[in-house]
Amino acid sequence: MGLVVNNNVQGAGVHALIVGVSDYLNLPDAGEPSSDETWKLNKLSSPALSALKIFDFIMKTGLRLPLKTVRLLLSPSPAEVQVEPRLATVTPTRASRDAFSKLAVQWRKDASVNKEDMTFFYFAGHGTQRGSDDSVLMLDDFLTSDAPLNECIEMHNVKSGMAPTATRPDIARTQFYFVDACMDRNAKLRTFLNPTVPAVFGIELSDADGRAAPMVFSTGEGKIALGRNREPSHFCQALTLAFERGAEEPDEVTGQWPVTATTIKNALDFYYTKNNLGTLVTMGSLVGSPVIRYLAGPPDVDVTVEVQPDSLGLPRTIGVLDENNDPIAGCNPGAKTTFNLTVKAGVYRVQVDSGRLTSSPFRSRLRAFMKPTLVPWTHNLVPLLRPQS
Repeated sequence: MGLVVNNNVQGAGVHALIVGVSDYLNLPDAGEPSSDETWKLNKLSSPALSALKIFDFIMKTGLRLPLKTVRLLLSPSPAEVQVEPRLATVTPTRASRDAFSKLAVQWRKDASVNKEDMTFFYFAGHGTQRGSDDSVLMLDDFLTSDAPLNECIEMHNVKSGMAPTATRPDIARTQFYFVDACMDRNAKLRTFLNPTVPAVFGIELSDADGRAAPMVFSTGEGKIALGRNREPSHFCQALTLAFERGAEEPDEVTGQWPVTATTIKNALDFYYTKNNLGTLVTMGSLVGSPVIRYLAGPPDVDVTVEVQPDSLGLPRTIGVLDENNDPIAGCNPGAKTTFNLTVKAGVYRVQVDSGRLTSSPFRSRLRAFMKPTLVPWTHNLVPLLRPQS
């Protein structure tokens, strides 16, 4: 039933549930005409690759706590299997509604032993909304039964079912949810009266929740998600980059760099805006700033350097120095006066050496770069140029 990895960790750890649905049994292939009966939807060629990429990341790189259990449920498309043959055998069970329900119950049971544990949930596939603040996710046997949403899950039910209750007082208090699915309101839904989604969990009353449980969606209400053909989705790519780089300042005691729900959101927004994706991620249920992992050192930060004017003459050199005035390795813009550079989070200055300057070299003031910025780091040297005869 899916792939279960149990490392028999002593003490607190992570319980992950990762789902990727591409090969929908009752939908036409990608590129084929899709009818009203199939909700104008097609099979996909990105979610299973995306889920596997997330699985590989947490298995190889890890999170803040050691992994206790990892459950992986995939329905890959043939096109994805061609790209990544592991998808054909990595999970023995397809991502049906029944398989998901069974794995989710096991996931919750394992996460109910130690409140210091952390849970990690990731879903990639088709989704829709019945109304505001709704998130209905479709499993691979969607449209098998007459009831339109029988083979779906509703994220509010999943998240509410993971709350601490009298029967589960020690459930993990830190929970991360990531959903990569469309949140548009499918026109077919309007032909049904109050379509319901069968519950995965029965919801018990909870006096005090007390969880730090952010839920991050790959798009906004009423918007579509951005999959890619035979590649992990933009959200998946941005999320793994956020896990690798999404820290903005070190812990004052340990010196480690925490990647939190807030810094993940900032990193995702940067990626979406930089790549002109036309939508932004949304995040809800944020309480505090839970840490998903720590970086041992400063993260990589993307910087765009711009020196004006273009006509500085030759020979000239433009470089970036650290706070000790040591040059940054790999900074060789050549004749370019605008260039991109990746540096470790820290403090830097620009140095320009040109015979056209009244005083050379020019050195800018130090500037801190703790997270990427879309605005170029601009240096206008026109007032410092020698008069031309």
